[in-house]
Amino acid sequence: MARNTALSATHSENSLFKEMYGSSEDNALLNVKSPLASIIMKNKKADFVGDQFVAPVRFGSAVGLGYRSVGQNLPTPVAAPRGKAIFQAKRAYGSAEFDREAIKASRNDKGAFAKVTVADVEAVEEGFMLHMIERALFSDSTGKIGEVSTVSGAGTTASPWVITGATTGTNGPKHKKRNYPAGARLELFTTAGVYQMTVAVVSASSTTLTCTTLATGNVATPVAADVIYWEGNKDGECVGLAQLAPASAGTLYGLSQTTFPQMRGTRTSITGTIAFDDLNDLVSDLEEEIGSPDLAICSHSAKSLFKNQAEDAKRYSVSEIKTGNVKVGFKGIELMSDEGAFPMISSQMIPDDEIYFVNTKYLQLVMREDFGWFEDDGIFMLRDQNKDVYGARYGGYFELFCSKPNSVGRLSGFTV
Repeated sequence: MARNTALSATHSENSLFKEMYGSSEDNALLNVKSPLASIIMKNKKADFVGDQFVAPVRFGSAVGLGYRSVGQNLPTPVAAPRGKAIFQAKRAYGSAEFDREAIKASRNDKGAFAKVTVADVEAVEEGFMLHMIERALFSDSTGKIGEVSTVSGAGTTASPWVITGATTGTNGPKHKKRNYPAGARLELFTTAGVYQMTVAVVSASSTTLTCTTLATGNVATPVAADVIYWEGNKDGECVGLAQLAPASAGTLYGLSQTTFPQMRGTRTSITGTIAFDDLNDLVSDLEEEIGSPDLAICSHSAKSLFKNQAEDAKRYSVSEIKTGNVKVGFKGIELMSDEGAFPMISSQMIPDDEIYFVNTKYLQLVMREDFGWFEDDGIFMLRDQNKDVYGARYGGYFELFCSKPNSVGRLSGFTV
C-alpha cells in the first residue's frame, strides 16, 4: 500500500520550525506597535472548555440591610442581582507560505532555515497583532473598518476603483490609512452585492485607496456610506471597547445593556476641540461609578493635541509593561486629572477622534491553550497539493472579557 506524504513536510522542517517559532515569547517590536493588545495579553487566561465561556456577573451589592433597635427582626436577606456572561471563542487566523525548494534546501541548516522563514513568520505575527487584535480591540465587533465617501474607476484591473474613505462616518468608522495595508483582502458590502477586493495602493493623503475588484455580485459602482470589512470578518470579530461603551445600548455577552446598565461603559460625544476638562469630567464620572481608570489610550494625532495644551496639566512618563520575558516601554503623557495621575499612551490602530479610559485589571483575553502557530500531530508545515509551497497557520480562539464594563470610558467625535 502506497504511503501518502502529500500534505506533510518532513520531520527536520517541522523540528526546526517548532524550535524557532513554536513556543516563542511575544516579540518586542510587535508589542511597541500594538500596546493595548500587549497589555491585555499580559492578562490572558486559557480558560475555554469546549465552545463556550460562562462567567458569573454580580450587579451591585446586597440590599438586605437596615438599622434595628433591640428586639427587632434582622433585615430580610435580598441578594445582589446576578447574571451570567456567556460567549463563544472567536476564531482568528493568519497564514504564511514558503517556497518548497528553499525549505528543502535549508532543512539541515538552522541558519539557512531562519533566513528562508523568519521574514514571513514575523510579518504574519505582526499583521495578526495589529489587525486581528489591536484594531479589533477598539471596534464594536462588527468588523467595520471604514466606509465609502466617493468612488471613481470601473473596478477592473485596467481601471481599478479609487475609493475616498469617509472622514465623518455614518455606517462605519472614520477613514484611517492604517486599516488598509497594501495587498489586504477586503469586502465591500453594497445594496448590489458583496464586492471582494485587494488593496493596491493607499495614497499619501491617507484619504483614498485603490482597490482592484476580484469578484462582484450584481455589477454596480459602490456609493457613499457602503461599508468596508476585512475579508470574512463581518460580525465575527472579538468584543472591542466600542461595544463596551457604545453610543446606544445593545447586548454584551448575552446580557442586555438596557436591563443591566452595569454592562455598559460611559460614552461622551465631543463637538469641536477636546480639552483637559473633558477628560477630567469623564474620569470623575468613572470614579463615581466604579473607580478611576489606570490607562488612557488614543491615537498619535490626538496625543499631539494634548502635547500642545497646558503644560501644568501634564507630565511625560514611560509605562513599562512586562509580557512574558520581554519588558516594553510605552512613551506617553501622564495626565493630572481630578482623581490623580494616570498615563495616556497612543496606538496607531485607534480611531483618531476617540480616547478610551480603562482599568486594565478588569480586561482579560480569554483563550484556548493552542494560541500561536498551529501544530497538528507534530506538524507545523503543510504542503499545498496545488502549489509548490509549504504553508503554516497562525492564530487562536479567544475573546475579550471585561468583568466590569461600566469601568470603560469613551470620548469620541472631537476634531483632530
